[in-house]
Amino acid sequence: MRGSTEPTGDRWFGVGSSTGPRAGQAGADAARAAQAGRRANLVVVFCSTLYDAAELLEGVCSVTPDDAVVVGSTSMGELVSDKHDWAAGPQPSVVVAALGGPGFAVRSTFVPRASADHRQAGIEAASVMDQVNAPNKVMLMILDGLLRERHKLVRGAYSVLGASVPIVGGCAADNLTYTLTQQFYGTGQAVDVLSDSVVAVGLGSSGPLGVGLGHGWHKHGQPMVVTGSNEGEVFLIDNQPALDVYLRCIGADKSLAEDAYKFREVAFNHPLGLSRGDGEDLRVIHSANPERGSVSCLADVPQGALVWTMRTNERSLIEAAVSSCQMALDGLGGAEPVGLLIFDCGARVVRLGRGNVSAEQGAIRSAVGAPFAGFYTYGEIARTRGSRGTHHLTVASLALA
Repeated sequence: MRGSTEPTGDRWFGVGSSTGPRAGQAGADAARAAQAGRRANLVVVFCSTLYDAAELLEGVCSVTPDDAVVVGSTSMGELVSDKHDWAAGPQPSVVVAALGGPGFAVRSTFVPRASADHRQAGIEAASVMDQVNAPNKVMLMILDGLLRERHKLVRGAYSVLGASVPIVGGCAADNLTYTLTQQFYGTGQAVDVLSDSVVAVGLGSSGPLGVGLGHGWHKHGQPMVVTGSNEGEVFLIDNQPALDVYLRCIGADKSLAEDAYKFREVAFNHPLGLSRGDGEDLRVIHSANPERGSVSCLADVPQGALVWTMRTNERSLIEAAVSSCQMALDGLGGAEPVGLLIFDCGARVVRLGRGNVSAEQGAIRSAVGAPFAGFYTYGEIARTRGSRGTHHLTVASLALA
C-alpha cells in the first residue's frame, strides 16, 4: 500500500493504492492512505475486476466518514502518482482519490437504466449542478462502458448546463471482456454497485479548475467520406462496403474479420479519425460484421463525415498524456495544483504495452508535480466547448487548484 497527499489552503487532494490480495483490506488501505486522517468530502474509487467490488467498497467505507460521497467504477487498469508498478503485469489493484476541505463543494446523483433514454439520462444527471454554489464548477460523469450512443448522454447534459460548466469523466471498463462494467455510488455508510447507469458528481471549488485533452494520433492515407452509417455502425465508405475499405486501408486480408479477437487487436492500432474544426476526433473500431460488410464503433460516426485511418507510436502516445495534463494545469492560470483526475483510454494500454504504460505514468509524474489518480476507460468525456464531449484513444484530465 502506498499513498500521497498535498494540502493547499482550504482544499486538499490525496491518493492511495493497493494491490493486496484481499478486496476488503485493499480498499481500506487505499482509502486510508488517500484520506491521511483528514475528513473527505469526496472519495473516488477505481478498481480491477479481479476484486469483488462489493467487498472492496465495504473496506473503503470502513475508513471513510459516513457523509462523504463515494463514487467510482471498475477499470482496465489504474493511474496513480505513487509509483504503482505496471511492469509487474496483470494483478488485482485499486486506486482511491480523496478530496476535502471547506473550499470544495460536492453533490452527487445517479441515473439508473440509462440505456432506455440516453439524452434524458444526461439531462437528469446534469441536475446535480443545481445544488452547487461555487465560483468554479465541473461535472464529473462515470458511465457504463458498454452503453452505446453515449454522445447523447453528454449532449443531454449540455442542453441543461450550456457552455458554463465543463464535463469530465470516463466510461467504466472490464478488461476487454465486454460482459459487465460496474459503477459505484453511495456514501461512507454504504455504496451500491450498479450497471447501465450514469453516476454524476457536481464539484464546486473556491480555486480554479482546468480541463485537458490529448491523443497523439496522426492522419494516415487519403481522406474518405462515410456514405452510410447508423450511429456507431458504418456500412459504406466512399459508397463501398466499409469493412472492405477499412481492411484495404490497413493492409489486411478479409480473413482477419473472421476472428473477432484478432480483428480487435489489429483495429485498436488503426482507429478512424473524424475531421473536426479543432483536429481529429478518434473512433475505436471494436468489431466487424462480414455479412453486412460493416465495422462498428462504440460512439457515433455520422453519415457524411470525413474520415482517415490514424497511426501513432509509443512516444507520441506518452507525449499526448503529458500534453493533456499540461493543458489542464494551464487552465489553472498559474495557481498551484492540489491534484489531478485522469481518464485514459484502455485501448491505449493495448497499443502501448504494459512496460510503456509504466513509462507514461512516470512521464506524467515528472511533468505535473502533484498527486494524480485515474483509470483506463472504455471511453473518455471532456466537454469544454459545444455539445461534443465523448472521445476515444484520448487522455482527458481535470486539474484542481
